[in-house]
Amino acid sequence: MPVDPRYLHRRNCLAWLAAFSAGSGVFAQSSASSDPSPIVFGMVPYLPVQQLVRLYEPVVNLFERTLSKPSRLASAPDFEQFIERARRGEFDLVGASPHVARILHREAGFLPLVRATAPLEPLLIVPLDSPVKRLQDLQQQAVLMADPFAVHALIALREMRDQGLVPGRDFKLLVAGTQRNAVQRMLKGDAAAAVGSASTLGILPAELSGRFRVLLRAPKGLTPMAYMAHPRLRPQLERLKQALLAFPATPEGQAMLKAAQHDGLVTLTDAELASVDPLVVEFYKQRGAA
Repeated sequence: MPVDPRYLHRRNCLAWLAAFSAGSGVFAQSSASSDPSPIVFGMVPYLPVQQLVRLYEPVVNLFERTLSKPSRLASAPDFEQFIERARRGEFDLVGASPHVARILHREAGFLPLVRATAPLEPLLIVPLDSPVKRLQDLQQQAVLMADPFAVHALIALREMRDQGLVPGRDFKLLVAGTQRNAVQRMLKGDAAAAVGSASTLGILPAELSGRFRVLLRAPKGLTPMAYMAHPRLRPQLERLKQALLAFPATPEGQAMLKAAQHDGLVTLTDAELASVDPLVVEFYKQRGAA
């Protein structure tokens, strides 16, 4: 019986990512392994790797069709390692939070393609039955977040600091790895609150999403996701951009954008990237405090 090639692609991606997440850093063998230079799409680690594979497989397929080369998804254990791997040129294309995109734009010459039209909305959440009613009730408590260097976390931390609650001094910051882990651990009692983005919290299963309430809505950011290309793909830049801009008009694209909470895709400009420089400053400030 013939095997659906889409199944083989997903199986190979999952196999590689399983090895990657275990720390091997070695690509799994695939039907495309004979190609010496497959396209590698790097995605920031804002979800578990298996979920990233399932969610962004349509984008990987789009890149493969557009460039007529085998393509696969890659990630990293955390935001800092993702940035370092991108700087080293390990990714041909990236899907990144806006501050990460700006860092790669300035420091590694990555070229802007498109961005999601959905605004980034950071949220501070607590369990439904929590006694915490206002931000100041978190004094001397613990707050969970996926990664203190994620853009939604940076915005939320800055807003909490602006309202008089300083991380490390007034509350303890705990790192959970992913937003889902942060929510799960909060619900188990590991912390009084958790930080997440509205887009990611919106795709959590009902058994999690129905058990918390919003304590604080931080200021919205530009976008939850920006797509960039390594400078070596400059000759293919316009072709990639047009393929991504046309993607929302396809059934596959509509389903993926809905699942990822992107809403739509529009051209990403240099000016928009420059507008997130304050978040880059916040990133380095937080890294210095870590």
